[in-house]
Amino acid sequence: MNAARDDFLPPHTLHQLRTFLRINRSTLSPQEVLVTAVEEWIARQRTSESTRGYQWKEVFLPEGTSVRMTYDGEAYYARVVGDELLFRDRAVSPREMTIAIAKDGRNAWRDLWLLLPGERQWINAARLRMQQNQRLAKLPVSQADALSSAAKAMSQALNAAVTLIEHVDYQTTTVLDRRMPRTRRKYDMLEDIS
Repeated sequence: MNAARDDFLPPHTLHQLRTFLRINRSTLSPQEVLVTAVEEWIARQRTSESTRGYQWKEVFLPEGTSVRMTYDGEAYYARVVGDELLFRDRAVSPREMTIAIAKDGRNAWRDLWLLLPGERQWINAARLRMQQNQRLAKLPVSQADALSSAAKAMSQALNAAVTLIEHVDYQTTTVLDRRMPRTRRKYDMLEDIS
């Protein structure tokens, strides 16, 4: 890319980007970062048809998700409409849905089953949360996070090395003090046999 063609970016934002790249010693140019960011944004827009849905702790239920709970041999259904979970034409939380059905303390993660838009099989809410957490754990960390972790590890290693050196220094000093002639008995002294 032509370096002169970054004038469409506000100067303050361009300055922040260049500073960030310099501090993190990135080999990418601002133009390469912009191209990557735009490509990722386009890919994200293509994969998410709707940004509306219900946020249930760390699990996002997109609009159109069906929610089912079976209790006492009967199935009860709710649906995500807009940003709400509707059960019996009333906006509820998953916990409120389980209480309305079973009248006692139930674990909504365990008792609710979800049918996500475009899917054909129901999945237990707890299982979906576990799968999502596993996927998130596998995501690569950013360069800044990696550098921060490396710096922390180096700091801990240096502190351990300093502690070890101080310990060895103390041990050698005390051993030498004990072997000094003024604190030893005459008959404990080894004679120099030459």
